[in-house]
Amino acid sequence: MRPSQALKDIKGYAQANRIYYPPHARQRMEERHVRRGDVREALCTATACRAEAEDRWRVRGGRDFDGDDLEVVVVIDDGVVVVT
Repeated sequence: MRPSQALKDIKGYAQANRIYYPPHARQRMEERHVRRGDVREALCTATACRAEAEDRWRVRGGRDFDGDDLEVVVVIDDGVVVVT
């Protein structure tokens, strides 16, 4: 899949609130004081993504509710699965 299509899919899933947070992701979010709404906002406002190992995508250019940059690593699987 091309990065532009992946970004389109990721943003669509995020806007539909089809975001899944496995235990590891929830733990990392808690350590970094990141809320689910911040992750969703960052995914919805992202401007780029790039492929990483194991079907992962690093989503960049998004901002959380406070306007801070927030990168998110996800897997696309009938929604967006947050890795970290």
